[in-house]
Amino acid sequence: MTRRSYDQFCGLAGALDLVGERWTLLVVRELMTGPKRYSDLAEALTGIGTSLLATRLKQLESDGVIERKHLAPPIASTVYELTPTGEELARALMPLALWGVRHAVPEQPDDSMRVKAEWALLAFTHLADPAALAGLDLDIEFEVDGTRAYLRLRDGQARILPGTETVSAATTVRTDAATLAAVGAGRLSLPDSIAQGRVRVEGDIAALTPLLAALGELS
Repeated sequence: MTRRSYDQFCGLAGALDLVGERWTLLVVRELMTGPKRYSDLAEALTGIGTSLLATRLKQLESDGVIERKHLAPPIASTVYELTPTGEELARALMPLALWGVRHAVPEQPDDSMRVKAEWALLAFTHLADPAALAGLDLDIEFEVDGTRAYLRLRDGQARILPGTETVSAATTVRTDAATLAAVGAGRLSLPDSIAQGRVRVEGDIAALTPLLAALGELS
């Protein structure tokens, strides 16, 4: 597949030459939550087609954005993960994702739109201030429209764990995608969403205070 170029001596044009094709940035989004097998990516990116996914992975690997690693037994599987260059791209994508929540997505998802709890946690792993996370040692469960993921905080770092993991979380947060979009877009404050019952917190609600402070989202 021939890659087209804008042929402009410009950082934005150059970036789009590398990652501006359809599905490419969504592959990066999936890897922002951690390494994934080819089958994991194919399942998450419904509609991409296996040959196109293989092409996008090959391009991203060639451009130094992702790399393949072979996990030793008993897993014995090949996974794709972001390189340091890919992590730099991931951090650059978060402001764009927030802009999209504010201006490019509907207030309510329709039945054809996929929702994953993991996506809602990317702000914590790629926008939160590591210094503000220092000293936190806890796991928080998030449930969004029936999908589940965990946020693990250790040694000033935040990691996303899939809902299939067995995790004993001190706090559980349950909500829906429309509420998350409203909070992210600034149409609804987090305290109001809790007061209205649109965000339900079970367990240690105080555990959320330093987490939100790390994002600068407390009001």
